[in-house]
Amino acid sequence: MFHFSFDIIFSELSYVSSIFAILIRIFLQRVYYVKLTSGEIETFANFLKKFGIIPLPIADLKTISTFADADSDPEGYSWIWLDKKLKHFQFEKLRNLFPNVNNLDEKVSIYLLDFVALKLTSLGSKLIFWHENYPDRKIIFISFSFDDLSIPKLPDNCLRLVIPIPGILGFFPFVFKVAFRIFLKIRSLLLFKPKFQEELRSEPHFDWGKYEHAYVTHSGLKYGSLYEKGLYYSEKDSFFEPKNLVHFDYSGYNSPSEVLPWFKLTPAKKLGVKDVVLISLKLVFVLNFLSIKLSSLPLKIQIWILALKFQAHRRDLGHFKELKRAYIDYDIICPKSLILAFESCNILTIGVQERYISAYYKSTSVILDQYLISSNESRLIMESSRNYLFEKSFSVGQYRTDEFFRKFPNISNKDSVGIYNKRILVLGFHCDMTWVESQVNPLLNWQAQEHFLDEIMALASEFKDSLFTLRYKMIDWLELPFFSPIKHRLKEFHNIKISKEYGISFYSYYLVKNSDIVIGKHTSLMDEAISIGKPTLVHDYSHNIKSVICDTFDYFGSRIICRNFDSFKDRFRLLLEDDIDLKREIMEISTKLYGDLSDGKVKERIHSTIKSI
Repeated sequence: MFHFSFDIIFSELSYVSSIFAILIRIFLQRVYYVKLTSGEIETFANFLKKFGIIPLPIADLKTISTFADADSDPEGYSWIWLDKKLKHFQFEKLRNLFPNVNNLDEKVSIYLLDFVALKLTSLGSKLIFWHENYPDRKIIFISFSFDDLSIPKLPDNCLRLVIPIPGILGFFPFVFKVAFRIFLKIRSLLLFKPKFQEELRSEPHFDWGKYEHAYVTHSGLKYGSLYEKGLYYSEKDSFFEPKNLVHFDYSGYNSPSEVLPWFKLTPAKKLGVKDVVLISLKLVFVLNFLSIKLSSLPLKIQIWILALKFQAHRRDLGHFKELKRAYIDYDIICPKSLILAFESCNILTIGVQERYISAYYKSTSVILDQYLISSNESRLIMESSRNYLFEKSFSVGQYRTDEFFRKFPNISNKDSVGIYNKRILVLGFHCDMTWVESQVNPLLNWQAQEHFLDEIMALASEFKDSLFTLRYKMIDWLELPFFSPIKHRLKEFHNIKISKEYGISFYSYYLVKNSDIVIGKHTSLMDEAISIGKPTLVHDYSHNIKSVICDTFDYFGSRIICRNFDSFKDRFRLLLEDDIDLKREIMEISTKLYGDLSDGKVKERIHSTIKSI
C-alpha cells in the first residue's frame, strides 16, 4: 500500500460521494471531510470512521491564532477577491431584471459579498487553521459544488479540485429529477392548472390590499426560548398594533395566531416555467454564461438566483397595493432579494441594528433605506463601510437594554445570592449536539466548552465568597454523555449555579440587572451589559484559540478583553475588590462606545423616529 504526504479534505460528503472518498482512502493515510449531507449524521459518520475517514478535527488542533477568519474577515479577503472577479461585470445590463433599483452595482456586490464571505468563514477558514498547525503538509481540497470556487482565501499549499456535479454517481438521477419537474410544470401550464404559489397563501381571509405597513420576521416571533420579539409592537399606540402590520415570513414559520396577518413569501422554485426560462435566457447573454472562466460561474449563478427570488417577491408584493413601509427583523440576515423587491415597488425599508459588534464585521452587510443604529460610534463606522448601504441613519441605542429598566413579574429567585458577597453572572456559548459537528467547529466544540467550565470552576474554587451563575442560550448540551464528568464536578461547587429558567422572556436581562459582575464569552448581552456600565470581563480565548473577538474589535485595547487565564483571574479579582481604575476604564469604554443611549427609552425613541420618517 502506498501513502503520500497529502491531506485529502472534502468540503462535504453524501452517501454517493463517500464511495469516492473510500476509494481514495485505500491509497492515502489522511482523508477528512467538513460536512455530511446524507441521513443521520452520527450514523453516517460512524460508518465512514470504520474506513478511517473522519471529520476535520479543528477542535483538536494545538492552536488557532485568531478566530476572526471564521467570523468577521478583518483582513477583508472577501472584498479583495470579489473586486477582482467583478471588474468585468456589466451591471447596467441587469437593470431590466431589477427595475426601479438604484445603485444596482453596489447592491448586487453586497449581495454577492454575503455569499463569498460565508465561503470564507465556513470553509476557507478551516483550511487556514489546518495549514497553520501543519504547514509542511500539502492539502488537496475536493468539492462537488461549483460554489466552492468562490472561497476567497485558501492556504498557499492547498490544491482545490472542484468536480462540478452534485455527486459522482448521483449526477444522472439529479438530471432526471430536474427534467421531470420541468415536464410537470409544462404539463400544468398546458392544462391551465392554478399557479403553485396560490397554495402558499396561509391566511386567505385577510384583505392584503389594505395594509400599509409590513413586519418582515426572521424565524418567527421568538428568539429561541430567550425572549419574544416585540420591537415593532405597542399596546398603547395603534400605529404599532400587531393586527395593523402584515407579517412577511421568509423562514417557513407558520402564524402564531389566527388573527395575526401572516403572509408566507413564495420561494423562487415556485415560479412558473415561463418566468424561469425568460430570466435564465436574459442572464445567459447579459452575464456571458458561455464564458470558459469557471471561477466566475458561481457568482453568475448567484445573480441568477437573486433575479429569480426578486421576481418571486415582486409577484408577492403585487397583492399589497397600499404597502408603503417594511420594518425589518434582524438587519444582517434579511434576504437582499426581498430588500431590492421592496425598493422596486417603492416600499420604504426601515431596520434597527440587532447587534452592536456587527458594525466592525467585514463579513456581514446591510441594505436599507432608513437605519436605526445602536450608537454614534457604530454609526460612524458603518457610514464609512462598504458593507452597509443606507440613505439615512439615526442613533437610537441598543433596544434590548430597555429590559434592564423594566420591572419583572414576581420571580422565584433560584439564583439568590444567599450568604455570598458578590453575585457573578457567567455568560457562556452553547455547543454542538453531535461529536461530528463539534469536531469541525472552531468555537462551539465540546473541548472549548469543557475548557471554559474548567476555568470558571477554578475561579469559583479560589473566590468562595462569590456566587457564580452560569447562563447559556440553551442548556440541552449539558445532558450529553461527554459532559457527564463535568456535570458531576459542577455539583461539588456550592457557589456555582446553572440557570435553567427559560420560561420567562428576557430572563437573562433580569440576571444581568441583579448581578454585581458579568463575565464570560462575548455575546450581544455582554455589549448591552457594558453599555449600562456593568463591571464586565470578556473571556476571549479557548483551549486552542488565542483570540475570539479581539481581532475584530478590541474595545480600544481595554482590559475588558482577557486573552489568557492569568489576566482573566487578576482582573476579576480587581473587580471583586472594587478597583477604581478598572471600573473607571469600563465606564469610559461604555460612554465612548454607547454614549448615554442605554437609558430605558430606546424602544420609545425607535417608535418616535419611525413615525417621524
